[in-house]
Amino acid sequence: MQYDPLISQDYRSQAPEVAARFARIRSRPVILSARNLKRNFGAGPEARTIFEGVSLDIHRREFICVIGPSGCGKSTLARIVAGLDEASGGEVLLDGKAVSGPGPERGMVFQGYTLFPWLTVKGNVMFGREMGGQAPSEAEREARQWLDMVGLGKFENAYPHELSGGMKQRVAIARALANGPRILIMDEPFGALDAQTRAQMQAYLLQIWRKVDVTILFITHDLDEAAYLSDRILVLGTNPGGLVEFIENPVSRPRTVEQFRGAEFLALKRRLEEHIHPPVEVEEERLPMVKLTLAGDEVE
Repeated sequence: MQYDPLISQDYRSQAPEVAARFARIRSRPVILSARNLKRNFGAGPEARTIFEGVSLDIHRREFICVIGPSGCGKSTLARIVAGLDEASGGEVLLDGKAVSGPGPERGMVFQGYTLFPWLTVKGNVMFGREMGGQAPSEAEREARQWLDMVGLGKFENAYPHELSGGMKQRVAIARALANGPRILIMDEPFGALDAQTRAQMQAYLLQIWRKVDVTILFITHDLDEAAYLSDRILVLGTNPGGLVEFIENPVSRPRTVEQFRGAEFLALKRRLEEHIHPPVEVEEERLPMVKLTLAGDEVE
């Protein structure tokens, strides 16, 4: 039985093409399932619950973004799905099998640049294939295909220190995809990039995703990024965290910059803002009135 996500009808698009898109997504097999996930840090009276009761189903080739306030467990959730961390309760299933540790069926891209500095670009992409027992000649052939996919074929013999931040992350994506993962887990991969490079990387990622049979779980704190990239957006709460809402993105594909000013994008953005930055009454903090200037002009 599939988990029934919390979806606000007020933020669903009524456009027929969007409804048809989600009907197609729901008709695909479920790749990843989580059931009643819980994660505690510490033990005894000092134990702190990061999140609990997280259940979800993700379908094949779906693009899921995860957002939530700082400390809600977004990265922890990604690490549990990747098999790099253990849940305190519940389970994660990939193709119906319990996740109990890292595996090649799950690729991971981090925010930091995790390339091996002593290997060339091609060597970095070949690494996972060779570790899996593939012949060097075959690993090299496949590495070149993936580098062409991410537009870096001409840089195969360069070293990571010779690349820009965006190029390094494209190599990291190629390296993760070269192992043929069922799901690609991305933990704020563009968070360290400048605004222009970040926008370019978002566009590159969508182009790559359309060409590859892979499901994406993408952690982000950027609401515009979540609205631009996702099919659905998983919203986590805090203190302790949990699944607050699973929102179907009403913005039609393919996405364009012009849609950022559209009614559906703005309505979705307002909904996300309500979750992340709810209106609260905060008393203004009064600072000590100590004047350290004799200037005659007074600022507003």
